[in-house]
Amino acid sequence: MTIEPTTRRGQSWQVAARRDKLPVMETPFEAGRTASAEELATELATAPLPYLEGALENPALQPDLLLHLLKNRAVTASLIQRIARHASWLKSYEVKSAIVLHPKTPRAIAMNLIQFLWWRDLARVADHAVLSPPLRRAAERLLAIRMQELALGEKISLALIATRGVISVLRKQSDPMVVRALLHNPRLLEEDALAIAVASGTPGAVLKELAEDSRFSSRPALQKAIVQNRETPPSTALRIVQGLSTPVLKELARAPHVGQLVKVAALRLIEAREGPE
Repeated sequence: MTIEPTTRRGQSWQVAARRDKLPVMETPFEAGRTASAEELATELATAPLPYLEGALENPALQPDLLLHLLKNRAVTASLIQRIARHASWLKSYEVKSAIVLHPKTPRAIAMNLIQFLWWRDLARVADHAVLSPPLRRAAERLLAIRMQELALGEKISLALIATRGVISVLRKQSDPMVVRALLHNPRLLEEDALAIAVASGTPGAVLKELAEDSRFSSRPALQKAIVQNRETPPSTALRIVQGLSTPVLKELARAPHVGQLVKVAALRLIEAREGPE
């Protein structure tokens, strides 16, 4: 028997030619099952489903080749289930991550594997709109739990891309560099900035960052909250007070929880604008 190469739909499958019979084309399943590692690397990303099913029985299929397979649009939930049953394949972190991030992965499998993902891939899961909401919320919960384990640089990187569920945790961070990064996150809302400004435990350096932010610093509600926070640096509070409206200044002058420095500044501005009583 001689083997002659043939091409179909871009795949280099083979024809078995016997002297006494017409050439017979291999089925896609058989082609996937018998392909070499090099052939698998070429075909897996675009091959039809039967080829992929055959490839799962191919000894040459290693974890790095599985990543090519999982990029194929023909992949089904049942195919991913077969992959997930192979413990040797799941030893690869990249395979676990690719399975969790695949929109066709059955939820039970994804929920079981998500606990093994690192923070950056958890952030990708939380941000992946095509994944199920329960899976995305699970990713956010894991990020919240592991927050204190992250290095400062990792927190800063996460703050730039965090989803809403993670922002609620990050906005409680005491490092101004994390808050500065969070302020550049387009998902951050005014309500988040207000929550940072009114919290009694917010450090002065963080409040200063908030007061200088180009997106939120001009919001009246935020300005008022910052000057009322006793942790706000005096120079920052006095600068903001100068631009407040007279009704707000009068409210600050009467408020019992406002610092004396802000009260005095507010009274002087009111007198300057309206004259002595």
